[in-house]
Amino acid sequence: MKVVATLLALAVLPATAWDVQSREVLAAPARSLEICETRLGNPDRPVTVTSIVFGERAFTLRVVDSPSPGESRLAPTLEEVGAVAGVNGGYFHSDQRPVGLMIVDGREIHPFQRAKLLSGVLEVRAGKIAIVRSSRFSPARDVREAIQCGPMLVDGGEAVAGLNAVTSARRTVVATDGRGRWALAYLTSVTLADAAGILLTPGVFGDWTPRTALNLDGGGSSGLWAAGPPVVSRPEFSRVRNFIGVVPRR
Repeated sequence: MKVVATLLALAVLPATAWDVQSREVLAAPARSLEICETRLGNPDRPVTVTSIVFGERAFTLRVVDSPSPGESRLAPTLEEVGAVAGVNGGYFHSDQRPVGLMIVDGREIHPFQRAKLLSGVLEVRAGKIAIVRSSRFSPARDVREAIQCGPMLVDGGEAVAGLNAVTSARRTVVATDGRGRWALAYLTSVTLADAAGILLTPGVFGDWTPRTALNLDGGGSSGLWAAGPPVVSRPEFSRVRNFIGVVPRR
């Protein structure tokens, strides 16, 4: 999904309560790695969250640039670079130029930008994965991977105030408990405010809830893939500029 002004619109409505109705492990291809599907409901509609849940001791994240911007698909691109699972990455312009900071294997593909929407950075610095607010990000040579995106959905274990509560779309997010447990998640059509509430619902990621969560590109860009067995795929509708892959630590 390309960056459009409507993503910046804010609307504050009463928080929606969500209940976990079921949680199934679809695949567990390695120790400390599970592909899960959680079904939630509220009086209005059901929502499904497909998530790649992993431990930082065994796996890390890699930003993968599209080998052919505008044409490459998520699954074969991630498989080609040795990722075991992953999702789509950050925003991009209509000509496929990245929006916001993008660092791949220590090389800056696109510089840091100051914009209200780009409120967070997913980084791998000195071997550690982190989500930091853009206002606190400090560039350094030890940043090996980075994607700037937004908005922040969860900060300090609480939903971020002022999230859009009107526009629904498919969502892709990255979340962590701050203690080495991580999730890349694909949500069926919800608002940003709903997404934050869903992520904080006990049971979505098993026995932990996020301390920090960042929204990635959504809508037609949202996609998720895991090698399995069995293979789990939630294909993207649109071609995107970059991807985030889960790779084993060396």
